[in-house]
Amino acid sequence: AEISGNVTMATDYVFRGISQTDNQLAIQGGLDYAHDSGFYLGTWASNVDSSFFNDGQDPQIELDLYGGYSSELANGIGYDLGYIRYEYPGGSVNDTNEVYLCGSFNNFSASITYSDELAFFASKESAWYLSAGYEMELPEGFGLAASLGYSFGDAFDNVDGDGLNESYIDWSIGITKTVAGLDLGLTYTDVDLDASDDCGTDLCDTKFVFSVGKSL
Repeated sequence: AEISGNVTMATDYVFRGISQTDNQLAIQGGLDYAHDSGFYLGTWASNVDSSFFNDGQDPQIELDLYGGYSSELANGIGYDLGYIRYEYPGGSVNDTNEVYLCGSFNNFSASITYSDELAFFASKESAWYLSAGYEMELPEGFGLAASLGYSFGDAFDNVDGDGLNESYIDWSIGITKTVAGLDLGLTYTDVDLDASDDCGTDLCDTKFVFSVGKSL
């Protein structure tokens, strides 16, 4: 078994293409337990901006609790099946549950996520999230990571004021490098939404996010 941790400071907390901190600084950290059998448990937290939520709630922190099972098969194929709960102390109506299935092959990965009630987007309807990613090592110790995601389902189809009222695509590409034991990252992220959509005035604008992290 192995226990590991991480801490990160970032210029923004962007989740599926949308800022959770109103384009402000984010301080984040996590703790993970992984067993040799493939089972794992973990928790991760970040500050969030309370104006992102409604219903008179005032959460300041997002706390994620997750667990699952992952394994590697022959020929570089891997899979990961798990559950994650997003909790917002001070804003319990936004707490959300998701289940996910991820697959990987060499540098490529893909995942599908389902929630029966997408409460963190102020919806009582179900939602799906599909994503694909690619990572590779570059010369001089640099790394490249790219992702593409698609949010859809009943939570994005309704017109009663809940959710975002339309499905959307998010994408990102970033460069990483470890310097003096610190993990540095610069990521470009964007969505096919604009300021007129329900995500807010500038929460879904094009962003460059710089981060400094440390693995423990």
